[in-house]
Amino acid sequence: MQRITFLTVVLGMLGVTNAPAQQCGSSALTVSCPASIGGALTTDDCTSSDSSPYDLWQFSGTAGQTVTIEMHSTAFDTFLALLDPAGTPVADSDDSSTSSTDSRITFTLTTSGTWTIFANSLNASKTGDYNLLLSCGATNAARRRAVRHGSN
Repeated sequence: MQRITFLTVVLGMLGVTNAPAQQCGSSALTVSCPASIGGALTTDDCTSSDSSPYDLWQFSGTAGQTVTIEMHSTAFDTFLALLDPAGTPVADSDDSSTSSTDSRITFTLTTSGTWTIFANSLNASKTGDYNLLLSCGATNAARRRAVRHGSN
């Protein structure tokens, strides 16, 4: 199934919900990197414009840092999106491979600040448990310093 235009869904996700918009808009939970999170999409979660439930997770990131986000579930087909500190979608993933319905994003952060992970079910009204993994590498500047320091 082709995903409804990603940009339309993600930008509209906070305005179309099954709970008051203010409650859904402030529902992001903060995580620190690295993180391994057990979550669940339920009928009580906020929903995007295609009626698929979602959870929001936020983390602090530094420009130049490469992050990897993975979402695994046996209950539903996962969908991930990454939003920059301004709330602009910058990456998304439906299936991490042709033989998997799990999702994976690897992205080098373009700016420092609070980034948002949009953890979603690809299909409307699908719920269940999921695992979310977040790993953060060193920034490019930190790698350069380590290489220079090690060569002295």
